[in-house]
Amino acid sequence: MQTADPVMLNSQDFWQFSLSHYAQAGVQPACLTLQDSYQGNVNLALLLHWLDTQKVQLSDAELHTLEVSIASSDIRLHQYRAMRKQLKTQLEHTDYQQLLAFELKLEQDQQYVLVTQFNQFNISPPKVISPSLLTNNLARYCLQQKATVLLSKLQAA
Repeated sequence: MQTADPVMLNSQDFWQFSLSHYAQAGVQPACLTLQDSYQGNVNLALLLHWLDTQKVQLSDAELHTLEVSIASSDIRLHQYRAMRKQLKTQLEHTDYQQLLAFELKLEQDQQYVLVTQFNQFNISPPKVISPSLLTNNLARYCLQQKATVLLSKLQAA
């Protein structure tokens, strides 16, 4: 009996999904609320939603490993974001846009770390998914962050 190849993600595909999903009505403000009011990680939330759409379920241990994998880059992103916000009123528009562009690059780098970590899990693809079976990676994360009120907006539901 042949075993299925593990699910492997591509960081560029995830980045494109994230840009597209983030642009949907209500998603951006929900992501910013998750980040600013609940100390959640937007890139992790986007990955969890993407996995939900792909019907890939993570274990609690795998979710925790993803969180740990981005802990140091998350600190750097928070520090950079705070600095950028402080400088906003002091910079010309073009200079501020350069800071935003660099922050986006940091976000993309963090997504690469998440995808690289995920690909180390060697998760088998789902065999048969019942239409009534909903994967709930994002719901578990929102519950963990005490941000369940944001779930439907993060899903663009």
